[in-house]
Amino acid sequence: MNLMELFSEIRDFRRAEGRRYPLAPMLIIIVMSIICGRICYREIAGFAKAHKEEFQKYFGLKHSEMPSHVTFREIIQRTGFEEICHLFEKWAKNYVSIEKGDWLSADGKCIRSTVSDCSKSWQDFVSLASIFAQKQGQVIRIAKFSNKKSSEIPTVAELVRILDLEGAVLSMDALHCQKKL
Repeated sequence: MNLMELFSEIRDFRRAEGRRYPLAPMLIIIVMSIICGRICYREIAGFAKAHKEEFQKYFGLKHSEMPSHVTFREIIQRTGFEEICHLFEKWAKNYVSIEKGDWLSADGKCIRSTVSDCSKSWQDFVSLASIFAQKQGQVIRIAKFSNKKSSEIPTVAELVRILDLEGAVLSMDALHCQKKL
């Protein structure tokens, strides 16, 4: 299963009258842009325009122009993170198998530009926790959490529990060296 097939499973939230570009190719362009370090809406639109010919050819896009940053913003804001996360995990299962003795790394990172309550001493921001398979060079699980409601510790513990690993070696921050874990 490739990413186009995977993203085609996501229900398009847009009205049929306003759809100029299919959702699956737009999601792939967003992912490619983010991988290349272009994470802001205008940067994503600029990335799409810079590679317009390749995207039109590969995805069969019929319009002469690529979508604006407003279109990319709406797609990012209205596509459910949990749905994309579930599909990603489904894709990763097909490509990454964990064997006894494999090394895995778990870590959490806050997402840039997600700070709220910035005037207060306790700021809230969105973070991602992930598990990375070293030998395969692939992230195999991700989860989102808000530091005001949760922390990296229970999020990573849940990711490890879901993977149901046996014989794998886990590398984590010292933060996870607690008796309960």
